[in-house]
Amino acid sequence: MRITGPAAKPAAEALFTGRLEHRRVSYGRICDADGSTVDTCCAAYFRAPSSYTGEDMVEISFHGSPAVAAKLSGLIANTGLAVPAEPGEFTKRAYLNGKMDLARAEAVMDLIASSAERQRRAAARQLEGRLSGEIASLYERTKLALARLANAMDDDTGEVELDEAALISEIAPIKSEIHALAEGGMRSRILREGARVAIIGSPNAGKSSLLNALLLKERAIVTEIPGTTRDTLEESAAIDGLPVVFVDTAGIRSTFDSVELMGIERSRRAAEDADLILWLVDGSRPFSSEDEAIRAFINVERAVAVITKSDLENVIFPNENGEFYGLEAVRISAVSGDGLDALKKLVSERLLPCEGSEAEGLVTNVRHIGALEDALAALEAAENRLGDSDTDAAFYELNAAMEHLAAILGRENPAEELVDSIFAHFCMGK
Repeated sequence: MRITGPAAKPAAEALFTGRLEHRRVSYGRICDADGSTVDTCCAAYFRAPSSYTGEDMVEISFHGSPAVAAKLSGLIANTGLAVPAEPGEFTKRAYLNGKMDLARAEAVMDLIASSAERQRRAAARQLEGRLSGEIASLYERTKLALARLANAMDDDTGEVELDEAALISEIAPIKSEIHALAEGGMRSRILREGARVAIIGSPNAGKSSLLNALLLKERAIVTEIPGTTRDTLEESAAIDGLPVVFVDTAGIRSTFDSVELMGIERSRRAAEDADLILWLVDGSRPFSSEDEAIRAFINVERAVAVITKSDLENVIFPNENGEFYGLEAVRISAVSGDGLDALKKLVSERLLPCEGSEAEGLVTNVRHIGALEDALAALEAAENRLGDSDTDAAFYELNAAMEHLAAILGRENPAEELVDSIFAHFCMGK
């Protein structure tokens, strides 16, 4: 249990018998008001600013018991020196006290919420400050470009001549790097939010069998009777460290059954909403008009072909390029498990193709992606205005780009920093 703030040490000393010294762990007892022992424990004291929050802080390590935790919390509150923290308050105080920027503070929440390995890795990189470092560099370079423009605009002596072409050349690499971050962020968004993968196909193509095989449990009913699945069925799993929601859908075919028709319509909507579509084709029977109809409505840019029942005698195969009807294809057997690892690898690569690159998962936060896109638009507008020699409009757009980047880091006063930058790099008013 942690206590933070100016009264952290007095509050702890009111109930802990050990001696609290900066950056030392002490052994002692937690005592009730009558002096009776509540628990034996260890406590560590961190003097401001050398703590997580940047304030005085005490960490008490006690035996894991809900009863002890409740008692200790009550004893701390009874001192009148502390109140229960709000959700995220320790990290909020760390941000407000300058111990971390806003991007790193958000990474703490992402790390806690991570449910798959690649989510955890992405959050850990952000917590280490990799994203903050990238954004801070872009911010400083944008601020410097803005300072150069402001210096030329404010010069009344005629000694400073603005070179629009040189300034555009200075902005171009900034714009390129922001574009790469934003583009990577759109792909790696699924690290934070998870991906939706729709399993689509004709009746008895093996959709429910595939879902069960991927989940390693009998979640969907499997029979030889066509049309068993009448509604969509959603289940979560981690594929190669990625959080994925698989959507098993009703088999798509011509039917007069009103209930089945409703399920088929939901299947179509699931395909439209999915990040990736697994189009299942029964490899043990000839390609049918139902298969052709499904192929016609799915988005080929977001689909892969899965030829099922490879354990049976097959009449359908991928071509020599590993494709089927223009889609990447893999053969599987939900019964024997053949091809499932290859399918998982293909799903992972299609959902997050930047695996292994330096930019993988660097931007996963929707707020960050939006701010980067806004900064990019402002920089493009600034380039255009400079090309037209409209320095006032260019100044406005560059300032907007700087503020969008500042918002990612949580910097509140970029205008004041711009003034400091002008005086630091140029000799105005000397």
